[in-house]
Amino acid sequence: MKFKSIDLEKDSISKLFFNFSFPAVMGMLISAFYVIIDGIFIGRGIGGDGLAAINVAYPVITLTIALSLMFGTGGATVISIKQGEGKLNDVNKYFSHMIILNVISYIIICSLTLMFQNKIIYFLGSSDKLFYLTKAYLIPGVIFSIFFMLSISLNAVVRNNNSPNFAMASMGIGAVVNIFLDALFILKFKWGMYGAAYATGIAQMASALFLLSYFLRKDCKIKFIKESIDFNAIKRICINGFPSFILEFAVAVITILFNSTLMVLTGEIGVAAFSIIAYIFYVFRMIFNGLAQGIQPIISYNFGAKQWSRIKDTLVLGHKISLVVSLLILSLVYFERDFIIEFFNGDLELIKLASRGLLIYSSAVIFLGANFIHISYLQSMERATIANFLSFGRSFVFIIIGIFTLPNFIGIDGVWLSLPFADFMTFVTGAAIGLKNRNNKTT
Repeated sequence: MKFKSIDLEKDSISKLFFNFSFPAVMGMLISAFYVIIDGIFIGRGIGGDGLAAINVAYPVITLTIALSLMFGTGGATVISIKQGEGKLNDVNKYFSHMIILNVISYIIICSLTLMFQNKIIYFLGSSDKLFYLTKAYLIPGVIFSIFFMLSISLNAVVRNNNSPNFAMASMGIGAVVNIFLDALFILKFKWGMYGAAYATGIAQMASALFLLSYFLRKDCKIKFIKESIDFNAIKRICINGFPSFILEFAVAVITILFNSTLMVLTGEIGVAAFSIIAYIFYVFRMIFNGLAQGIQPIISYNFGAKQWSRIKDTLVLGHKISLVVSLLILSLVYFERDFIIEFFNGDLELIKLASRGLLIYSSAVIFLGANFIHISYLQSMERATIANFLSFGRSFVFIIIGIFTLPNFIGIDGVWLSLPFADFMTFVTGAAIGLKNRNNKTT
């Protein structure tokens, strides 16, 4: 399962892009697919309130995902650069610190959630009606989240270590286990939200254990080592991975803001509609995430090897592929959105609300893809300041401006339009920064 013939410094960019991006995108799609299946089982087996409850609970899970992405992307980036520089002694140090950061973060989040669970659930926007459903998913989900965190971080390292197929297979295993257990726990055993949470948790455990087996192989040179904590290594991992944290943590922020706003404007049905939209849009986001992950090892390695023309070619190809994918997504949403939404729930009022919301929410997907590629490009070369600035702008500044202003003028459509507004403004800001830097170099 390892591409022994891959040469990151000499192989054609198109070959490398396919070898890394295709498994990454497929892995993300598999991951998104079992999340979608999870939502379909909940929507059909529990109903609209179940969809609303899982949407309320998910920001805490998203926080753990965001942290693991930060540690995984940041650690994998530094590891690739060190490999490109030929400094292999530092690889195990950064890998070990990445694992430690995940474990410590998990202990803190899990402890706080268990101690303040009731307050947290209401803070996330739950109503009294959704409280117990939310709690039934949140607590098991948080307890199992260590496996999700390790799976995400280890996946990045395995993929960058010229083994993208192994990384993809780990997600496939998780998907198969989750779908089987969803059917068993929700439909057959009637365990409701507990069944959904345990199905997802066990699936994540299977994926993480499979990835851990990769590092136990004799031919794998990346190993966990015991040594004193190096705070400079931690700082470097977190700085390089912080844009990934921001982009993912934005999902939690968006969910909380949207749930609170929708609960006022529409009640539980609006939250349920947003849950369906979020499930579908998650697939789109994972595709772009896979493309961004695919260019990262190519750019990071060639940055370490100082191959500037290859870096530029990788960026251009990434943007071209992202544009094509965006146009296909827009066509799918425009023509087939009702058909897709009906898989989750058959309520006509819910379908109508979610259908219009999905169309508006997806309207700026071209800019979403471009932003993911651009930010990954900056991360891969450790240009953390600009990457963090763009990530923070998209995830907090622009989305907050949108959600607090647009609904005042156009009602619920303003809620759906907040994310497209944020992606468009981020794209414009990134283009302006790039143009300014180019002009400074020519003067």
